[in-house]
Amino acid sequence: MQFTPSAAASILATVVSLGVATFGWYRRDAPGALPVAAFTGAAAIWTGGNALQAASATLSAKLFWVDVQYVGLVAVPVAWFAFACEYTGREEWADRRTLAVLVVPMVATLGLAWTNDYHHLIRTSSEVVTVGGNAMLDRTFGPAFWVAWAYSNLLTGVGTLVLVYGMLRSRKLYWRQTLAVLSGVTVPWLAATLFYNGLSTVEPETYFAVSGLAFAYAINRYELLDVAPVGRRTVVEQMDDPVLILAPDGRVVDANPAAARLFGWESVDGVVGRAVTDACASFPAVLAWYSSGESAGEVAVEAADGRQRHFDIWTSSLGDDAERPPSRVLVFRDVTALKRQNERLERVGHTIAHDLRNPLNVAQGRLELARADGTDADADLERVADAHRRMADIIDDVLAMARDEDAGRADRRSLRAAAERAWATVDTADATLAFDGDPGSVEADGSQLASAFENLFRNAVEHGSADATVRVGALDDGGFYVADDGPGIPERDRESVFEHGFTTRDDGNGVGLAVVADVAGRHGWRVAVTDGEDGGARFEFRNSEPVAASTR
Repeated sequence: MQFTPSAAASILATVVSLGVATFGWYRRDAPGALPVAAFTGAAAIWTGGNALQAASATLSAKLFWVDVQYVGLVAVPVAWFAFACEYTGREEWADRRTLAVLVVPMVATLGLAWTNDYHHLIRTSSEVVTVGGNAMLDRTFGPAFWVAWAYSNLLTGVGTLVLVYGMLRSRKLYWRQTLAVLSGVTVPWLAATLFYNGLSTVEPETYFAVSGLAFAYAINRYELLDVAPVGRRTVVEQMDDPVLILAPDGRVVDANPAAARLFGWESVDGVVGRAVTDACASFPAVLAWYSSGESAGEVAVEAADGRQRHFDIWTSSLGDDAERPPSRVLVFRDVTALKRQNERLERVGHTIAHDLRNPLNVAQGRLELARADGTDADADLERVADAHRRMADIIDDVLAMARDEDAGRADRRSLRAAAERAWATVDTADATLAFDGDPGSVEADGSQLASAFENLFRNAVEHGSADATVRVGALDDGGFYVADDGPGIPERDRESVFEHGFTTRDDGNGVGLAVVADVAGRHGWRVAVTDGEDGGARFEFRNSEPVAASTR
């Protein structure tokens, strides 16, 4: 045995390649990990065989270890091609059937190498020569070797082109990662080309240390087996839904532009490698859900654009290695529009139940009076007919609300006439409707304006007394008001009374004033509640443009 510089360099290459191969096998569930393990494992066999060949002193021993080298030599180009395809998301190019076909010429080369003594197609001659006191193997290669070498270069070249093309279509984050890997395969390939053409005396196997170190650097520095492959991320890149990919320790290893827009990041590259608790520090709702460990949930966040948005989040694991915590993919599905639609449908149900109650009560009451002796049946039945017409209008309104339609039948309408018609459809007991002068007219949808008045009148009677007085009048700036002489609304509740579900009564449902706010919003009005002159509540309607016209 002898120890030469070539043996030392090959031993280093073997150790590095074995380390990367072991790590790749350990991470074999990650995309691209198995081809990495195969490539570096084959390189370890190739370089390990060369180390023992260089250390051997006899021809027979050297040729034995050369034959061992061929096991790795024939596997390296196929493994490199498989890695390039899987890394760039072209797994269909390197399925089992394709790889089986591609490996046939290399297996044939292995068979020819092991049986070379019978045909001399791989080596036409072999001898040991002494160089600098060391026994060196001198070979003359046969035609089968050059065919195999050309085929190996073809596979390596195609894999390299696939990888370069994928790199050029990816973000710069992947350029660094891909260039590191490319350098690892390019250096030994160039060294082999020079050696086999007689332009270099340094055996190419020694340069596989560069390959192992390049893969190790890409794994450690650029998350080679954590970050999604460039081809697979094309789909994620174009998704409208934000996507985050997190390592087992909670680091961000990838994201798409939609996530950057949601979280207000300048770029995805800037957050890769940071803890999710740091990258999403301004979004406590997201972090609270993430900390819960749940696989799905809903969060409301104020996005970087300032809008309140609702997301359904679901997560899935990458890998099924029971001994290692998996990476996680988080997908944020924007359900803001669906959430609002559901809220509208809920309000529709409440509005139907609430607003139809009064015309139904009026109709039932008048029918009872019409059946009694001594009543004016024609007048009462006309009130029943009015109540039914009002119910039909309410149904049209709530259907428009369900479709999120704005007021579609806006016209100039007398506030006095609208208030009087609304008063007739509400069970107002002994209450009185009064006007402070002529309140003027307003551009509005008649049915929705009636709904606003009905709910304000009903609210005044239910929260006040049976003989309450409700007044309608014009504001100095062109708006109008509705005021009562009831107990009023405490100042602390004046913002909340317009919310769906808010009520100060044990038997209330919190719908009436929410309907008033909806009507105002659909017409571009602002509604506010203050103290009335008679101590009750006063609801004022106004906006930047005059709401009500001058009296006419």
